Formats: sequence, structure tokens, C-alpha cells
Amino acid sequence: MSVPLSSRWTPFYKFALPFLVIGGIGVAAWQAYVHPERQQLPAGMDPANGWMLVAAVGVVAGAFIWWTIKDLARVELDDDELIISDYRTEIRVPLARVASISGPSWSNPPRYTLRFDEPTEFGRRVTFLAPMQWTLMRLSEPEEVRELRSAWDAMRRTEAPRRR
Repeated sequence: MSVPLSSRWTPFYKFALPFLVIGGIGVAAWQAYVHPERQQLPAGMDPANGWMLVAAVGVVAGAFIWWTIKDLARVELDDDELIISDYRTEIRVPLARVASISGPSWSNPPRYTLRFDEPTEFGRRVTFLAPMQWTLMRLSEPEEVRELRSAWDAMRRTEAPRRR
């Protein structure tokens, strides 16, 4: 039985959020272009050029969003294998190939990264969003991530004597 490690919100963050942000910034830039008199700009800035400031902020925001979501994948734990999908391609990777599990990141929602000892079809690392916890403080990891770490630690303990 496979255990989903990724948040069910992953498709929203990966596919819908970029379009919402880009669309919102596009509407804001269009409004700034059509109605420059309604803008509250820094002193000395020509209201006719305010749309450029909005567009520049949009490019920076878009680049940041792209940087944080481009590597997001759906990850499931199936006994001693990971099922990894980028929503186009799905692969199976033995848990033994995981070199490290890092996270949570300080981003919101927190991300976890799996690094592999050899490259996979998705590269040497895969990032996923763990199922969300609705708490004010991140005092503990989600149960799914604890299960992943436990399975990985158990696998490493059994693999270590074989390598000697």
C-alpha cells in the first residue's frame, strides 16, 4: 500500500498559482497603464510610467514563484520504493538510492528535498510539499514525513551490514 507523501495542494501550487499571480499582476499593470491618475507612486515618478514598476515587480515575483515551484513533484512511499511524478512522467526509485532527506524549508508551505546518490530521470534531487498541518507553529513534522524518515533509517540500517 502506498503512502502519499505530497500535499494534495501540490497541483494548485505547481499549476494554478503561477497563472493566478501572473494574471493578477497583468491586470494590475493594465490598470496602471489605463488609469495612471489612480496610482500612488513614489515621489518624483511619472504616473504614466507606473505600469512599468508594476510589471517589474511582477517579473521579480514570477521569477521567485518559478524558482520555488519548478521542482515540485508528487511523491509516494510504496514499501521500499518511492513513486515520483511531475504530473507528466512517473518513475519508481528504490528507497536505497536516497542519499539524504532535508527539510522542512522555511518557505510556506514547507518543502522537503530528497537527494539521490545517482541521478534519476528528474535529476539528483526532488522537492515536494508535505501534507499541510493547520497549526501556528511547525513544532513537529507531518506523520507522512516521519514515516518516510523511519523507513529510510530502517533501510539504511539493513543496508549498512551488507556493504561491509
